[in-house]
Amino acid sequence: MALLPTMHPKKIFPSGKMPNLRYELAKLRMDYFLSEFSERNWANKKKPPPRYVLWDCTRRCNLSCIHCGATKETYSSELKTEQIKDILDDLSVLKVDMFAVTGGEPLLRRDLLEVMSYAYHQGLKTGIATNGLLIDHSMAERIKDANIYSVQISLDGLEQTHNRIRNNCQSFTKAVNAVRLLTKFRIPLLSVATTVTTRNISEIGELRHLLLQLGVKLWRLTVVMPIGRAQAADVSLDSNQLISLFRFIKENDRKGIRIYLGENLTFLGDWEKKIRGGPMICPIGFLACCIGVDGNVRGCPEQPDTVDTREGSLLENSFTEIWQNGFKRYRNREILVADPYCAECKSKFDCYGGCWVMRGGEQHCIYRLLS
Repeated sequence: MALLPTMHPKKIFPSGKMPNLRYELAKLRMDYFLSEFSERNWANKKKPPPRYVLWDCTRRCNLSCIHCGATKETYSSELKTEQIKDILDDLSVLKVDMFAVTGGEPLLRRDLLEVMSYAYHQGLKTGIATNGLLIDHSMAERIKDANIYSVQISLDGLEQTHNRIRNNCQSFTKAVNAVRLLTKFRIPLLSVATTVTTRNISEIGELRHLLLQLGVKLWRLTVVMPIGRAQAADVSLDSNQLISLFRFIKENDRKGIRIYLGENLTFLGDWEKKIRGGPMICPIGFLACCIGVDGNVRGCPEQPDTVDTREGSLLENSFTEIWQNGFKRYRNREILVADPYCAECKSKFDCYGGCWVMRGGEQHCIYRLLS
């Protein structure tokens, strides 16, 4: 068999820069999905179901974190067990892939694992984002028995820093112990989430070493959202710190641990293909949405729960009705016309206007953040 001739990469790519092929393929898939979705939207045809639905299940919490966004509303009531089970029936019929729970602290709901087990038996993958404070051996075993697919533990620094951010002297020890216990019980997808702020960016290298020692395989880094307590805490990164964070991810991703940047920075400009394996768009109305504490549906848990952001109430309409008929401002890409800066931007079809929550604090544009 004759061998095919080979060429040096520099002859194929004269600039010497190899393309991020994984990113380019993912971008093609995303563009195709968005094109198909938009055609259905404009033709008023049936839209595909969301890939994942988030349940903002409670605003009760056992911590008081300085950057918390869940303090922006209070509720007089929460969805009852049977009400959320009825909603899960609808999600199952729709063939939603993932049902994930956040808060507040989700494990403060006594019925949470009953609900999650029900979701599993309805054919949904399930996930929990938790601070880990309530996870002892018994709780870890119950999480395993409920067939939880994914658990995300929040860890925002080494012991002194994490405890100071979380305003609790036991929070670090409890979070680390939760990681160890969930690893022991072999939760399929165990990850750690860190909100990177001015208070902890100097420790992320040391925190990485700790996560490697704990055997963590997936680490989600996010920047702080300009909501809740974070609005007054002055903990957002400046441009130099953002670049430092991007450089850290570029240098350390996939070296014993998968590191990825959360979706509230949807597009990273020149850094995008250097540290991501695929595009990150705001998923509201296309890939995801949020069920609120009292049954109102909105885009995501971090969005303020107001009349302007609600798409409908599950106490009045089915999830299917709300998903098919709501989310027009997102699906019609109204912001790309309403915002004159976005309208003229060269990257508008990479960014699509950025994260809606970050936009509320004028932190949605990577070019402005890095300028």
